[in-house]
Amino acid sequence: MFSDIKSTPDLIQRVRYSKAKIEETAEWEEKKVNIYNYINDMMDDSQLGGGKQIENQPAANKVSARFATLSRRVMYILILAGIISLTVSFTLEIIKLKNNQSHLLEMAANYSQLQNSYEILSKNHNQLTDQVNRLNNTFTGKRCSDRWTRFGSSCYFKGETTATWDYGKAYCEQEEAHLVIINSKAEQKFIKQFNKNGESWIGLQYKRIHGQQTNDWKWVDESPLTQSFWGTGWPTYNDYQPYAICCNSEGKWKQEYYYNNYHNWICEK
Repeated sequence: MFSDIKSTPDLIQRVRYSKAKIEETAEWEEKKVNIYNYINDMMDDSQLGGGKQIENQPAANKVSARFATLSRRVMYILILAGIISLTVSFTLEIIKLKNNQSHLLEMAANYSQLQNSYEILSKNHNQLTDQVNRLNNTFTGKRCSDRWTRFGSSCYFKGETTATWDYGKAYCEQEEAHLVIINSKAEQKFIKQFNKNGESWIGLQYKRIHGQQTNDWKWVDESPLTQSFWGTGWPTYNDYQPYAICCNSEGKWKQEYYYNNYHNWICEK
């Protein structure tokens, strides 16, 4: 009995050791199971691309995995946003290029129209220039002989003696000319200066109709009087046939009668 009791502590110690070994073995087995599960979960996660959530891994690893998944999604979203932005920018550039191309085509069409208009105007200008040159050549090509004075496109001569209107008319016709016909203010001003304040017959006469009093003044070429430069109080009408002379003290016309009045005359050709 005593020996049994004496051996009891050793038994107790062995029991305790055995219990510790059993607990240690159980703990190790539990750890092995956990490691095995962890490896299986890692492999499953690798095969599924990280899309499956890990349920059996520690909390820190779960947070890390979720963060990685979220980071990848954010990255995908940013990449997609960049692609969309580039697509929009590229589309806008294409639209802008098309608009610029349309604008360039419109400008080219307008330029073509302007070019055609310029060519037409240039052609018309050349034609007008040729006409002006021909007229100038006509005017400048006419030479006035000695004793004749040029004004515009005509040559003028003043008789040195005095005579009746009919004599002056006949003299001008002999020179292949006619008594002067005044058709403009410029020509009237020239005749006034050319006559040097004298009084000379001009080619204007009154055509009287018997028994009627009219205002039928005509030039020697039978053209009607359209622009007159009568002086104050002229013309007057009576039974005599009047003719016009230029110029009185006002530088205007007045009338005289050929049968008893003698004046110089002015021819034009």
